[in-house]
Amino acid sequence: MTDFYRERQCAESVARRAGHHVVRERARHLDISLKAPHDVVTNVDRSTEELIVEQISNAFPDDAISGEEYGEQERDSDESTDRRWVIDPIDGTLNFAHGVPLYCVSIGFEVAGKTEVGVIYDPNRDELFSAARGRGVHCNGEPLAVSTVDALATSVLVTGFPLGDTQAFEWTMDQFDLLTRGTRGIRRLGSAALDCAYVAAGRLEAFWEYGLKPWDTAAGYLMVTEAGGEVTTIEGGPFSIEDYSIAATNGHIHGELLEVLQSVT
Repeated sequence: MTDFYRERQCAESVARRAGHHVVRERARHLDISLKAPHDVVTNVDRSTEELIVEQISNAFPDDAISGEEYGEQERDSDESTDRRWVIDPIDGTLNFAHGVPLYCVSIGFEVAGKTEVGVIYDPNRDELFSAARGRGVHCNGEPLAVSTVDALATSVLVTGFPLGDTQAFEWTMDQFDLLTRGTRGIRRLGSAALDCAYVAAGRLEAFWEYGLKPWDTAAGYLMVTEAGGEVTTIEGGPFSIEDYSIAATNGHIHGELLEVLQSVT
């Protein structure tokens, strides 16, 4: 089994550097604009993605790179490749723009459409979450495992709300209502990557959301599975980062959660 040690080391180093850049640049100069109604972007998102792309391209010039701000990057080689880096320079941009210290850098590395390495760095708490397929997940070097809570009623969940006036937004509101009444509580952190990392760390029992993009979950979903959890679509099918929905849990409450989520849709 290939351990992708070099790729993991690169992702960890680049994520830390990018996180420090994010914090430093916010203090120096912050310019906020709209990509779409209710969807903000900052100059720091863009400069951080440029930094990440440059560092990864220097280390792996023949690999494909897909980022939130600039999309697919040109490669040195014209030959096709099944190796791709999927990056989110700041997951939680709205928090970042408003000074809420809940955001992170997310870097996923995949081969043939399957994430092999995932790294998430939270610069405000100096927490580096790092996973490699078949080799577990760690936070600052310490191994992580999902929680052992085995009932929805005693669980704490986390979710996000889709942008825009959509059916998925209405579903989420109804699910939020049902699950607020049927659990110990629901959190809204504003960063899907951190949501997944927190489930992997056993801090929360489950995360669900509609309308995410590949860079939101490329690193995080691997962390949940490597920590012993379960990840599917809300419909219950196998999960891919290209899917429209995600349900990531500690595994013990997965079926119970899906039953509630699906009762709305």
